[in-house]
Amino acid sequence: MTAPTKKLIEVALPLPEINDASAYDKMPGIGAHPKGIHQWWARLPLPTARAVLFSSIVDDPSSNPDKFPTEEAQNIERERLFGIVRDLMQKKLHEKPEVYAMAYAEMLTHSNGKLPEVLDPFSGGGSIPLEAARLGFLAHAADLNPVAVLLNKCNLELVPHWLGQKPINPKIRKDLLKSQIEKLGSWGLAEDVRYYGDLIYKRAIEKIGHLYPKVTLPQEYGGREANVIAWLWTRTVASPNPAARGVHVPLIKSYWLSSKKGNEKWLIPIVDTHSGTYRFEIGTGVPQNRAEISAGTKRGSGGFRCIFTDSVIPFDYIREEAANGRMQYKMIAIVADVQRGKAYAPVNDAQQITAEQAIPDSYPDTDIPEQALGFSVQNYGIRKHWRLFTSRQLLTLTTFSDHIRDIPKVIYLDAQAAGLSEIEADAYARTVTTFLALALDRCADFNNNLCRWAASNQKVMNLFGRQIVPMVWDFAEANFLGESVGSWQTCMKYVADCIEVIGGTPVSVSDACQIDAAGTWNNVHDILVSTDPPYYDNIGYAALSDFFYIWLRRTIGDLYPDLFNTIVVPKTPELTASPERFGGDKEQAKEHFESGFRKAFTTLRSKMDVRFPLTVYYAFKQSNETTHDDGEDSNVFTGSVVDLTTGWETLLDALLSSGFQITATWPVSASQKWRMNSMGSNALSSYIVIACRARPDDAPQRTRREFLTALKKELPLALAALQQGNIAPVDLAQAAIGPGMAVFSRYSKVVESSGKSMTVRTALALINQTLGEVQAEQEAEYDADTRWALAWFEQHGFEDGEFGEAEQWTRAKNTAVNGLVEAGIVASGGGRVRLLKREELLEDWNPSTDKRPTVWEATQHLIRSLEQQGEAGAANLLIKMRGQLSEAARELAYRLHKICESNGWSTEAQAYNGLVLVWPELTRQSQSESHSQQLELNL
Repeated sequence: MTAPTKKLIEVALPLPEINDASAYDKMPGIGAHPKGIHQWWARLPLPTARAVLFSSIVDDPSSNPDKFPTEEAQNIERERLFGIVRDLMQKKLHEKPEVYAMAYAEMLTHSNGKLPEVLDPFSGGGSIPLEAARLGFLAHAADLNPVAVLLNKCNLELVPHWLGQKPINPKIRKDLLKSQIEKLGSWGLAEDVRYYGDLIYKRAIEKIGHLYPKVTLPQEYGGREANVIAWLWTRTVASPNPAARGVHVPLIKSYWLSSKKGNEKWLIPIVDTHSGTYRFEIGTGVPQNRAEISAGTKRGSGGFRCIFTDSVIPFDYIREEAANGRMQYKMIAIVADVQRGKAYAPVNDAQQITAEQAIPDSYPDTDIPEQALGFSVQNYGIRKHWRLFTSRQLLTLTTFSDHIRDIPKVIYLDAQAAGLSEIEADAYARTVTTFLALALDRCADFNNNLCRWAASNQKVMNLFGRQIVPMVWDFAEANFLGESVGSWQTCMKYVADCIEVIGGTPVSVSDACQIDAAGTWNNVHDILVSTDPPYYDNIGYAALSDFFYIWLRRTIGDLYPDLFNTIVVPKTPELTASPERFGGDKEQAKEHFESGFRKAFTTLRSKMDVRFPLTVYYAFKQSNETTHDDGEDSNVFTGSVVDLTTGWETLLDALLSSGFQITATWPVSASQKWRMNSMGSNALSSYIVIACRARPDDAPQRTRREFLTALKKELPLALAALQQGNIAPVDLAQAAIGPGMAVFSRYSKVVESSGKSMTVRTALALINQTLGEVQAEQEAEYDADTRWALAWFEQHGFEDGEFGEAEQWTRAKNTAVNGLVEAGIVASGGGRVRLLKREELLEDWNPSTDKRPTVWEATQHLIRSLEQQGEAGAANLLIKMRGQLSEAARELAYRLHKICESNGWSTEAQAYNGLVLVWPELTRQSQSESHSQQLELNL
């Protein structure tokens, strides 16, 4: 059997550029983006998807020795292909269709003039199918989740179908006739979403506008009326202390309204113990009691405090009160829109009475699952979805839902007047209405009683900043009818802007369907499969998407009867390892996940085009950023509750038992933290991209010893390539799984001495063990002083130890304690020895004049320069280092990071991880500066 041609993804990738582009793509506030049409969780970055698709098609030059006979020729060609990948990583690529066209033309030359069709069987938010369609593939998006299917229909069917369509609404049509202005892409569709969205808004104002009054500002703002941005509320319970006479007291985690320096605003509680009443005034200026303001009425993990008696209100009591329906709300402040900023006003009775006048009906009456990944609100009596909203929010959502349901008739008539046929007019009305329904879902994300007021940037924060539904004590109610964050106008217009971005580049009309990934796939063949599947027990997509599904079903369920034929999103078949669906049995949950994957991959293996590898994304760990405080429930789910060993083992077991072998793995950093911030973090990359091929039927079997021999031969070369590609130290162990499992998975089985087959778990342990051995062997290349420092650091860190122990180690490393002191890396005295901390090293150290330079001090000085002087300072130091010394310093950072990781020294590990992360920029700056200096000398 002829081995398939190796593709670029199986040999090399320009990871730094892919990582930078992917991290940027995940950042909030980067403008209109396809992700903006609707919320999806753990959405794959678009740059990652297009880089992987492109590099799965194009050949690596080493596979064509006739055309590229030498290593130099192969490197030149590989760099040319890297250049196309880098072009694909540009920002605002939707404005540069020529880049997609160039990539498409290149891929055709590597696929006999015809691209394969692309299938994503777990399409989710749709990044892979969308980028496939933009690159010129015919894309198929499949998912069981109806919300995901609808989003993919929008990207692949609705927007592409109406590219080039002029607006049909009468206002824009008249302007077009006058000016003959024509725009391409999906501008016409976006304009109609804006027009009919505004029409809905006007109709809603007539019906419920009175529920959203203006506010009279305090005298310091002139006492005039102003538009409200948000109403701030707190949950309350009756004080358990008899001295408070059962009065409801606030549960406020912080009194801050604005914590921005120079513009501090905060709540001041005015308590009347005699009458049993309280209210809040607004504090301004420079606060003297910042700690008290930050604490609010919270008592850490112990609960809250009674505002009257200062006694503790424990969480057990709060949960009991809430579960029995005795928790209430109280409005505590109003945020208003004033020229050049925001004003904060105290609450008057009229504002709270107006809010409570809302009497909603015909809202979805659906159940929140008793247990679900990421949910804690059930502990506080919130067991229905409608309880996630205030009465005013519920009434407003149902009002807009009703108006959206009525709008297709208006759009249909206008479309016919614009010249569309009956069939096309009906289809266009459905399309515009669908996007208006998505805008309403976006409003729901910003208009529920779990939205926080962020004092740092003074705005309402949406519920789904993370993939959880936590308890929030004091919350912000956005002005649905206003012009600020969370309003209908803001959300609807943003969705329209995102429609323009989706259609800014030609998108091939593809398709999306609701189907089980473990199904039969009768209608697909010779496909390229690329997918971002569920991540073991990390995210419960089905339960989370209920929040949106119930409003979509109410609003446009009749337009998509097949998608919305259940009361809530189907849960049981979802491929996540959720023990609550199996009576708490983790093994059953694991078997459900693994067997589903095995069935899906086994079926798809027979449908694939053998020329191209399967690519699978695995998010093995996500950053743990606690932004919601839920007292004793704060650890219910943080986005990192994943057994990494079990997750990896289960995924790899499913792939290998389905007949695949792994040919490459690549770590892709897609954290929302931008590059400089991520330097101070040990968070693993968000994704590992796994490239797989079908394992030959005649694959041999090997013994444990033969496997280890092959592993020790191949892994060092693979690790050297990864380090050369500047992989972050924190990712190295996970990335090593790829080349390690490539060895393991090429065999039909590896036989233990007992005669049993080696398990994936054992193979993973042996790969990690070999990684440690390889890194330890690299120490032989370092100078003797550095080898001593490494051994000492592993045992003592920067703490001191006995002189006798240090001297014994110096003999083994062929150095001496006084020599280490002379080298400037050790302090010795009083029978004790220790490594100098970075801040104790020579300030004016110059490696070019140092008579005894060491790799150890080079690494530490680079980190100190980076911390104190930034990239420019570290780059200047790099110029003074000889090439060999600087490269050794970078390699040492990998070793030191592993030592820190093994010892649990998280903060110190960040320093070494950060140095490697920023290395490409340091190199670029140092080379640029060296060139400038050379030019000056020449002059």
